[in-house]
Amino acid sequence: MVSRNLAILLLLILTVVFFFNSLKENNLESSSITGSVMGTTYTVNIRSLGSQDLVLDKDIFRILNSVNLDMSTYLEDSLISLLNQSQINTWINVDNNFIKVLDYAKNLCKKTDGIYDVTIGKLVNLWGFGPNEISNIPSDKEIGYLKEQVGCDSIDINREQNLVRRTKDIALDFSSIAKGYAIDELYIYLYQQKNILNFFIELGGEVRSTKFKEDTQSWKIGVINPVYPEKLIHTFYSNNHDSFALATSGDYRNIRVIGSKQISHTIDVKSGTPKNEAKKSVSVISANAMEADALATALNAMELEMAIKFANDNAIKALFVSDHAGKAKLVFSNELQKVKI
Repeated sequence: MVSRNLAILLLLILTVVFFFNSLKENNLESSSITGSVMGTTYTVNIRSLGSQDLVLDKDIFRILNSVNLDMSTYLEDSLISLLNQSQINTWINVDNNFIKVLDYAKNLCKKTDGIYDVTIGKLVNLWGFGPNEISNIPSDKEIGYLKEQVGCDSIDINREQNLVRRTKDIALDFSSIAKGYAIDELYIYLYQQKNILNFFIELGGEVRSTKFKEDTQSWKIGVINPVYPEKLIHTFYSNNHDSFALATSGDYRNIRVIGSKQISHTIDVKSGTPKNEAKKSVSVISANAMEADALATALNAMELEMAIKFANDNAIKALFVSDHAGKAKLVFSNELQKVKI
C-alpha cells in the first residue's frame, strides 16, 4: 500500500505553478512568504512599495490555520471533527466560516444532483483517503450502508443561530473546499485590511491573485499536463480576468494501491466506490477560490461529456485535459473561450 508520506507527496504535485521576478522593478519590491498548513504548503508573493509593512508571516499563518482549526478532519478537536463525532440529530454550534462553506456545499450538492457531496466523509475514510490507512478493500456491506447515509439533506443548517446537525450517520469532509475558502479569507485580509494591491496566493496548488502583478503586467499561472506531469499544458494570465482564482482537480494527484488495485481519491457517490485512476484533470477559474475549488472537484467527479455540458450550462470557466491515445487533449468550456486565453 502507498505510504502516508507518498500520498502526501502525490497530493503536493502542484497542478499550478507560477513565475515571479524577485528583483525590484518600477519601485516595487518582491516579498515571498512560505509555510506549511492544512497538510500542505503555501506561498504568498507580494509586490508592494517598500514603505509598506510586509512583516506578515504570523498573520498569514494565523488566517490560514484558523480555517484548518475549523475544517480539518485530521484534528480531533476541530469543529468538523466534533460535529462528525456528535450524536445524530444533535445541534452543534459552529462559526460563520463553517456556515458559509457548508451552505455553499449544500447548494452545489443539489445543483449537481448529489455528485458533489461533502457528507461523503465516512466513505472517504473507508477507502483510506482520510486520516486512517487501510489494508483491505471494504466489504459490500460496509459500502452499501454508508452510501445510503450520504446525501445533500443528511445535514441540517440553522443559519440564524449558527447551528448544524447530522440527520444521518455521515461525516463531513471539506477537503474539496476548505483550502479555497482559506485562500479567500487571506485575500480579503491582504487586499481590504492591509491595502496591498499586487499579490499572489498559492495553497496546495490552488491560487488566487490580484488582477495585476504590477502596472499592466500579469501573473502567469501554468497548468500541469496530467499525461506528462513534468510538463505544463497551458498558461493562464491573471489580467485576462476581472477576478482570478484557479483550482485544479485531477484523478492522478492522489491515489492508493490496495492489493493490486490502483484507485483514485474521487468517490462515486452512487456506487460508494472510488473511480479508476485516470490521467485527466479539470481546472476552473472563478471569482473566488472556494467556488473554483468545489467546482473543479464536482466537474472532475462527472464523466467528461456531462462535465462539459454542466460547465457550459452554468457559465463556468473550465479547462478539461484528458488522455487521448497517449496525448493530452484540451477542451475549453464556452465561457472560457470568451476570454483571451
